[in-house]
Amino acid sequence: MGADHVFTSMEDRLCYSFDATTFSSMPGVVVRPSTTDQVSRIISLAAAEAIPVVPRGAGTGFAGSSVPPEGSIVLSLERMNRLVSLATEDSRCVVEPGMVNGALQKLLAKRGHFFPPDPSSLDVCTIGGNVAQCASGPRALKFGSTKDYVVGLEVVWSDGSVATVSEGSGRYDLISLLVGSEGTLGVFTAVGLRIIPLPESWSTFMVYLESLQDASRAVIALSSESVLPSVLEVMDRVTLQCVEEYLGLPSHPAAGAVLFVEVTGSEEEVKALSERVVATFNKLSKLSLEFAISQDERDKLWALRRSVSPALSRVAPTKINEDVCVPRSRLPELVRGIEALARKYELKIYSFGHIGDGNLHVNIMTDARNVDEMRRVYDCVGSLFEITLSLGGTTSGEHGIGIAKSAYLPEERGPAGMDALRKVKRVFDPACVLNPGKIFALSNE
Repeated sequence: MGADHVFTSMEDRLCYSFDATTFSSMPGVVVRPSTTDQVSRIISLAAAEAIPVVPRGAGTGFAGSSVPPEGSIVLSLERMNRLVSLATEDSRCVVEPGMVNGALQKLLAKRGHFFPPDPSSLDVCTIGGNVAQCASGPRALKFGSTKDYVVGLEVVWSDGSVATVSEGSGRYDLISLLVGSEGTLGVFTAVGLRIIPLPESWSTFMVYLESLQDASRAVIALSSESVLPSVLEVMDRVTLQCVEEYLGLPSHPAAGAVLFVEVTGSEEEVKALSERVVATFNKLSKLSLEFAISQDERDKLWALRRSVSPALSRVAPTKINEDVCVPRSRLPELVRGIEALARKYELKIYSFGHIGDGNLHVNIMTDARNVDEMRRVYDCVGSLFEITLSLGGTTSGEHGIGIAKSAYLPEERGPAGMDALRKVKRVFDPACVLNPGKIFALSNE
């Protein structure tokens, strides 16, 4: 590939040794291929030498999925970032895995289309990473997650062979198996996506409430009124205050939570939905309701939501971000559980996320250098997962399992479920070359 794209110095390898978690490990070498053939040959060589390979996008994940085992090959796909084809008349496009989500959105918007999954890191994260983790984002409530938009994949298997899988009936659905597989079954070198037209109209609201409990009850109320927003996000009191301070905005000291609501569709649909949103909140114990009239006002409201992560980075040097998800009807119980955990373990917990589909991002702000506090953090995370599972939920709504949650997966899936996962892994990667140790470990890893 040329010396410019093979990194062996400690300084270069260090840059690829971590993701957005607290985990890190030094790879043996970092390679940056630019073609499918190069990816194939690298994996063939790795398989022959029994060296683990870890595919990597931008390293923005919260599960440790791209953290390399010691001495492994990091396969950075950042150079494979082209838009291969675009056919709006067919509602399809093909991109390379290293294409940044936000860059794709800008290209599609010029043609009146968009790719609905929009993680908060969309200006950095890559489509390949989105597919590997089955990422979603604020618009998932109405439009779904990445798995709903992948229509084809070019995949390099663990022996270096290359295959193309696509939609169709009458055969095994390999796309659904590969999306969310976290680089453990194959490496994507091209991704076919379904795209959709941009909504004709929109209406955006910011609703301030007295507590996170009230916000969770409001979500249930909207659902009972058959209101399906395209976006239904929440921030708790401390998160709201943190973001307002970060952006230099007026504060809302009485607000215990804020809901970010957006409805989209035709002008008639948006008008009707907006009236129902306002009517629903008028029945509830809200403090105030603001709404965007112009695009500039809408952008300001979105900036409030998009600024959560950088705002929280000022609170403490380490953020443990867990994306637990429960049925909407159990949200009040989850909220009470989180508040109790903060008191029990004496920790700063900031909650926000996609509350419309029951997905809360529970952020424990801490300092990884504080050994005693980190012990309480990990105990708290374990208790959080126990509460989530007891409510019929899942330990990950969108971030994936990686190494951060692998210890808790058996409790969620059970012995038979774990056995099925291991059988799938052995079929696709019998030598455990691809991203070993992620999701679960095999006995021969």
